[in-house]
Amino acid sequence: SRKAGQPPLPGDLPANEPQDDPDYIFHVIFLGDSNVGKTSFLHLLHQNSFAAGLTATVGVDFRVKILLVDNKRFALQLWDTAGQERYHSMTRQLLRKADGVVLMYDVTDQESFAHVRYWLDCLQDAGSDKVTVLLLGNKMDCEEERQVPTEAGERLAEELGVSFGECSAALGHNI
Repeated sequence: SRKAGQPPLPGDLPANEPQDDPDYIFHVIFLGDSNVGKTSFLHLLHQNSFAAGLTATVGVDFRVKILLVDNKRFALQLWDTAGQERYHSMTRQLLRKADGVVLMYDVTDQESFAHVRYWLDCLQDAGSDKVTVLLLGNKMDCEEERQVPTEAGERLAEELGVSFGECSAALGHNI
């Protein structure tokens, strides 16, 4: 993970950059079972540091990430949804506004991978079938505990017609 004083990631705005209105705003919803790493991923993306021991999200939380790309300001409203069943109706409501979805599973948890189809059904039920989706396997740093091979994620993404990647929120890989 990156420490204070390290150079910003490509596209990050410097802290002293004036916060003008963005040119574009995108609502990106993070979906997936509890404990797959959605909150850790977002914390790392937003704070540039990994936080161990984060508690489960209650309901929904959101953060804004401003990026500068080709002299255009992009505001990403990153919605962190709770994976617990009791919050799923709230999550379904959020999906109606989504421009993009990051559907995350834990590569060390076969059940979280199996639930990807449930989350896609939620997305379709919300009428969000034209949304850009990224299927993202987290915890790739835990190779010895891996239950979901990279190839399985690639095959599912190809079958579903969505983008695919793997990351490690703990190590900052592919964030």
